Amino acid sequence: MHAERNVKQVVRWCLYIVLGFPLLNSCKDDYIYDNEEPSWLGANIYEYLESSGQFDCYLALVNDLGYKETLRLTGSKTMFPANDEAFSRYFLSKGLTGDGPTLIHNMSASEKRYLFNSSMLNMTYLSHMLANVSSNDQGIGEGIALRRATSASYLDSISFVKPAALPKTAFWNRFRERKGAYLADNGSKMVLYWTPEFFSTSGLTEADWAVIMKGETDKPYDTQGFYVNDAHVESNRKDVTCKNGYLHIADDVVAPAPNMSEVINSTAEMNTFAGLMEKFAYPYYDGSVDDAVKAYYGAGSIEDSVFVKRYFNQTDFSSDPDEKVDIMGYGTLAFDPSNNVYGGNTDMGVMFVPSDAAMEDYWESSRGQFLRDSYGDWDEVPTNVISVFLQNHQRLSFLTSLPHNWDIMTDNAGFEMSVKEEDVQKAYIACNGIVYMTDKVYPPVDYQAVYGPVLTADTTTTMSAAIKNDDMDDVNNLKYHLYLRSMDNQYNLLVPTDDAMANYRDPITWALWANEGVDKREIWSFYVKMGKVVADVYDTNEDGSKGALLRTVGADALDTEGAEEVANRLQDILDMHIVVADNEDEPLSGFIDEGTLPYVLTKGGSVLAVSGTGEQVKVQGGGDREMGLPEAEVVTLEKDNRKARYEMDNGRTFFIDRILQDPFKSVYYTMSVNEDYRAFFDLLVGNDDVFLSLADNEDYKDIEPIFETSEGENSKMSGIGPVVTSFNNFRYTVLVPTRAALEETFRDDPDLHTWDEISAQTDLDVKADWTRYLLNFLRFHFIDGMLPVSGVSYQDKAYPTAARDDKGIFVYVKASSDGSSITFEPENGSGGPQQAKVITSNQEDYNVLTRDYIVNNNDYTLATQILSSSKAVLHLVDHAINYQK
Repeated sequence: MHAERNVKQVVRWCLYIVLGFPLLNSCKDDYIYDNEEPSWLGANIYEYLESSGQFDCYLALVNDLGYKETLRLTGSKTMFPANDEAFSRYFLSKGLTGDGPTLIHNMSASEKRYLFNSSMLNMTYLSHMLANVSSNDQGIGEGIALRRATSASYLDSISFVKPAALPKTAFWNRFRERKGAYLADNGSKMVLYWTPEFFSTSGLTEADWAVIMKGETDKPYDTQGFYVNDAHVESNRKDVTCKNGYLHIADDVVAPAPNMSEVINSTAEMNTFAGLMEKFAYPYYDGSVDDAVKAYYGAGSIEDSVFVKRYFNQTDFSSDPDEKVDIMGYGTLAFDPSNNVYGGNTDMGVMFVPSDAAMEDYWESSRGQFLRDSYGDWDEVPTNVISVFLQNHQRLSFLTSLPHNWDIMTDNAGFEMSVKEEDVQKAYIACNGIVYMTDKVYPPVDYQAVYGPVLTADTTTTMSAAIKNDDMDDVNNLKYHLYLRSMDNQYNLLVPTDDAMANYRDPITWALWANEGVDKREIWSFYVKMGKVVADVYDTNEDGSKGALLRTVGADALDTEGAEEVANRLQDILDMHIVVADNEDEPLSGFIDEGTLPYVLTKGGSVLAVSGTGEQVKVQGGGDREMGLPEAEVVTLEKDNRKARYEMDNGRTFFIDRILQDPFKSVYYTMSVNEDYRAFFDLLVGNDDVFLSLADNEDYKDIEPIFETSEGENSKMSGIGPVVTSFNNFRYTVLVPTRAALEETFRDDPDLHTWDEISAQTDLDVKADWTRYLLNFLRFHFIDGMLPVSGVSYQDKAYPTAARDDKGIFVYVKASSDGSSITFEPENGSGGPQQAKVITSNQEDYNVLTRDYIVNNNDYTLATQILSSSKAVLHLVDHAINYQK
């Protein structure tokens, strides 16, 4: 202002010279503020507070700190003072009563500085400017700021923490020996400004505010005034203009708010969560902080080193610069709840912290049963396991976690958290975020899904590594956890224990033996090495037991082929041990332990036989039945003699004592040794002379035999023995008419010819037509879909067959079941002789399970991987069916 007045005076003298001295006596200066202050300009800040008579406590702070003259002189300050009544409430909350200024005088110098500086900004801000931030690229960002750094410094918050208050981990043992530690804040604390401008820009609604202020009274949503932390500045007490700055009078003392870590550790109802969180606290030495503290307080004031209490986290502390701690192996939080500046001016974090009661309820519930079985107590849960739990209760951004978005809010893995407003018992405003104390636990998807118990049990380490391998870049990582974490489906997950995984009958070598008589049988013993599943491969004794060790597969990092073999077998195992429980279109879908399904269908298309209910359920695969092996049972836990069966959010998990094995025998060999199947089998085998006579003619290229053996000498794949040509890595039902039924059908259908008749036909076109007719008749008995006699009733379910009509479209068959048998007929059939019913008088003739294997070598005796396979159930039926009639 003085500079402006001097300029005006210079201009004025120039005018005197131009216009002459007579004019001087008649002129008057029109700038009215040369000799008087604007009427709207108040006193200086100190005088305003002093003249009010209501700010003795605040002025005691000012005077004790020597700020009187600063606040009397010209400057640029924004202050948020509180009156004496507010200070009385402040001291009372700390258990102090008496004369306010005296209580101020009794505070330490650092306490005074910390309190006073937290209410002062070293810049002038009208209330509508508090939410603005400047940007070098975009100018002013209006309405986006939520927090600001005040004049307060971490240097005034140095504390000496005694051993009882230190985290209980080994990281802090040295300080227990020293009787405590000097700790500095992790950055200077910022102050929150809840302004109408920020409300508008962020979309924070009145309903949101009610949740943020839950537990507080008289804190209304205010679009005229604003809040500093949780202190209210009403509209008529903001923007008080003084000569040297602005005052915004708060109705409560603006004190430095605790950070989220301090809130959680100081709230009695959050002790359980706090204890888990503290496992990730670490005494971090920063030389610059140590030097600054000692320079600030003077030489000799603090002899020990000053540390910063930080938390291992994925945001800014995931590796140890001193390489003393494997932080990622140990486990981390999502962000550091002690980081006072986390989120900067425009954002901050959120934590949903279950109360002690909520943590106890979860631990004792069926959802927490697997953790209780594995560890016994919250405190015993390993850090690399509990870190995932804690991370799921942290939200990286306050702005994306406003309460009105909770219905669509997802966790770190992208799954709905399902937080509801009524879950919140109380909310706490921290300097770096909001802490919501809840009456519910929000476990990560890994803790909700059926594979959760597998990850934590010490008896299922092999299946754990098979389902969820943390090395997501590994080409052999099967990533089955991504499938099993779907919350839109329900599953049965059958989990062979580590002992069970040590006795796996290799399907390729056992199928060679079962189908071709080539005895190269192997038993694989899976285990975990360096986080990955490997296998010791053993020879097999004549009685089927484990023999001598042959080799180890997948253990050498350079053994890529071995790793592929292991992954190939693990995929086969996993597909065999997952049963979808809620597929309404699949009759064999359901929970295995409810006693309603004697057979269920696995993810890989296999059929499992089921008996018993609840914890006493037993399961058997087709290969187990084929080999005369006992059913798999749910194992009993040694600790409390309870069965290892778990109710999870998306299904049920069962730890079982055996690996379930698929059938080893193919359709071809199964039918070849069953005399009741013989007549139909001979028809399926066909006549080589017929196929050879038609093979070289393009007009007959559509004609293929029912069975084939290999893809040819140049192929890199083959079937293990003859396989069904129409099968395509799916599941099927094969109807086998009796000899009498076939004789009747051939007698009554003049268009149906035997292979001998076809072979004798000399007209190739006629031969081809007869062959097509016969093959379509045969293929009409091959149905897409696994349909065992299962005790389930259904009516007129349509399924495609391997037969095609004149347009090349697959022809359908209808199936109806009364639970004890199944009846099949052409989709357009009307019963009668065109109806085939499963004959159930002999258990060897129906519900016979098979598997056709395609392997990765045209010499199947040298194959190492299963490329594909088709599972089938065979039934003897009383009639043949023919859609062509």
